Amino acid sequence: MASRLAPMVPDQVRRQRFRRTGFGRRGLVEAHVYAFLHRVVDELIARDAVEASLREENARLKSALRDWQGGFAPRPGRVDGSAWTGDQQRR
Repeated sequence: MASRLAPMVPDQVRRQRFRRTGFGRRGLVEAHVYAFLHRVVDELIARDAVEASLREENARLKSALRDWQGGFAPRPGRVDGSAWTGDQQRR
């Protein structure tokens, strides 16, 4: 079986073949089938965890960007000249 560190690719799943049981029995070697299924499950769990982590990071970065951009937006009702307005651009 391939290393647990190398991520599976769809082609590996498509090409996966299991050995047949011994003479006089029909079917596949059960231990090989279950080992493969456990590997697929482990990889799906790991992928889902990475995806969830990336979604959280994305949300955090979007929020931080919104907060940062909010510091540069004109504030309504400020007339003391401390906030940037479109009028200042024409001067």
